[in-house]
Amino acid sequence: MGSIDVIQKKYEILSDIVIKVSGRVHGSQRETGLIDILVYFEVPLGMKDEVKRKFNDFVLSIITRTN
Repeated sequence: MGSIDVIQKKYEILSDIVIKVSGRVHGSQRETGLIDILVYFEVPLGMKDEVKRKFNDFVLSIITRTN
C-alpha cells in the first residue's frame, strides 16, 4: 500500500534486484474503483531468498526514513 509514487518506486527496485540475478518480473493491474496490482517474479533456483531479503531491506529503509 502507499501512494502511487511509493508503489512505483518499490516496483522499480524489485525489478532492478530481479534483473541483476537474471530473473524476470511480471505484473498485471485492474481498476475496480481502486487499482489492484499483481506483481510476481521468476528467478534462478536458489535466488528467491536473496531477492526477498534485498527487497525487504529496501522497504525497511523507506519505513525507517519516514518515521
